[in-house]
Amino acid sequence: MSTRLSSLPRLGLGLRGLRTKARAAPAAAAATPEVEAHARKMRTIESMPFQTYQHALAVIHQDREEKLAQIKTEHERIAKMIKYKNLAPSSRVVKSMTRYLEDLKIKADINNPRVKYNFDTGVIGMNKPVYRFLLEKKWRSMRRPVLMQRLTQMHVIPDVLPSVDPRVDVQVRFAGRDTAPGMFVGSKNSERPPTLKIIPFRQGEKLCTVAVVDPDVPDVEKDGFRYRCHWIVSNIPISPLQTQAIGTGAKPSDTLLPYLPPHVQKGSPYHRYALFVFEQPGNNRLDSNLKIDRETFNMRAFQEKHALKTVGAYMWRGRWDEDTMEVMKRNELPGWDVMFTRVKDT
Repeated sequence: MSTRLSSLPRLGLGLRGLRTKARAAPAAAAATPEVEAHARKMRTIESMPFQTYQHALAVIHQDREEKLAQIKTEHERIAKMIKYKNLAPSSRVVKSMTRYLEDLKIKADINNPRVKYNFDTGVIGMNKPVYRFLLEKKWRSMRRPVLMQRLTQMHVIPDVLPSVDPRVDVQVRFAGRDTAPGMFVGSKNSERPPTLKIIPFRQGEKLCTVAVVDPDVPDVEKDGFRYRCHWIVSNIPISPLQTQAIGTGAKPSDTLLPYLPPHVQKGSPYHRYALFVFEQPGNNRLDSNLKIDRETFNMRAFQEKHALKTVGAYMWRGRWDEDTMEVMKRNELPGWDVMFTRVKDT
């Protein structure tokens, strides 16, 4: 059967013809390894021998050629705008033209079944706009709604920041393990800084700042809660090709405030740890010698002072567990011997 198929024209055989040939083939014939390899090759996406399918591929190919011609023209237009009108790549006009160019590149490949197959099997290249588009679409349909649900249901918004519109995917790993937003992380696992991946879906490199705050620190004197900043890292370069923000493979960045292990004293309700990713305006670097008091830190004031734009978020929870006391002792954190109890009103 495979030998007969190999001699057929690429577009000249429909499904009925395949079945007829299959019935005519000897049932007991043993296929050689060469014949089996050729049969597998015939079943690849680009060469499946179905007439309608091959006609559809031809239409897709023709549409792609038209889009490639438009892409070439748009590239030339952008180059002329920069050269003859002295427009900077960061100008509003050039940015608008670049976005249109990216849209053309996506449309040129979005209908290709090979692209869909590669994406579904995880074989993607972040240098290609079509894969970034599909990845963002998947993120917005799955991971982002879960993140926003956790941030709003647990009142991270508006307790820490009034609002947030995540545009990058933030992936956090504690002790080498992926952690979903809102999960409880043991005090031993969170004793060391997590590793972070920040996945942007737009081309170009940007500088970012990551800040972690605990809004649930008990304030006995005021009979309420206050904020404590646990970590700030700034001047983190990220791009679609550089997604590792903190950890192995990350580029150099500046730690403005060293990591303080999360710790919840015995008897205290669980604490929320809110992590926000800010884009630094104009890729301007933050002063690495910036003085920050973690006990009086206010996330809103910090954001406004440095004109930072919130582009990503994440949160996890912590509570007193069997390892908390040892973690606090090891890191010389006060309060390991303090226990909070609820006092009834009289």
